[in-house]
Amino acid sequence: MRESAHKPMANQAYEFLRQKIISCEYLPGQELNEKQLLEITNFGRTPLREALLSLQKEGLVEIFPRKGMRISPFTEKQVKDLYQTRKLIEPIVIQEYRSLYSKVTLLEFQKRFQTSRDLPNMERFALDSEFHSYLISITENDILIDMYRSLMVHQIHLAMYTAIQSTDVPMDDLNQHLSIINALLRENEKDIRDAVILHINFSLIRSMSMFGSD
Repeated sequence: MRESAHKPMANQAYEFLRQKIISCEYLPGQELNEKQLLEITNFGRTPLREALLSLQKEGLVEIFPRKGMRISPFTEKQVKDLYQTRKLIEPIVIQEYRSLYSKVTLLEFQKRFQTSRDLPNMERFALDSEFHSYLISITENDILIDMYRSLMVHQIHLAMYTAIQSTDVPMDDLNQHLSIINALLRENEKDIRDAVILHINFSLIRSMSMFGSD
């Protein structure tokens, strides 16, 4: 009974901290103090620790026994690995399943992207994540879908951090999303591949600008 009582609190603590991390209110590399978190959240020590362990499993928090903990920093390798994974999977999947995407759904995404220019960064990046997750969900492959759901969490986090760190780098990839959608509506295999790869490469270059390299 006691265990089940603190589970909802642990979930609340998890969602609270996860949002703070992904939105970069807590920045990558920032140290976390359990005592301060307890004072801020009032969730209780056990629920807070459960939440932190879950975030550690997701790769969003690093915990060092008897030394402390911090928000996981981004590294060049991590960023390159993320985009390499996307480039290995997305063009192939989207080309292969191009005739199965709902034209109605694609047109709905088209409208949402066309009105997204003035949205806050978090909402724009969430829309990007939703779109790419939809493109992968067409496979109905639960392992791949779960992997992409996790990957997109890190993608949003990275996009938010890049927006903060690289204000001189253009963030507007509206036309790239519209190009992908237009190619899918026409089911043009080459155009789909070109549009998807261009979009991923653009995001990679933008993200790597944090490290002063490409």
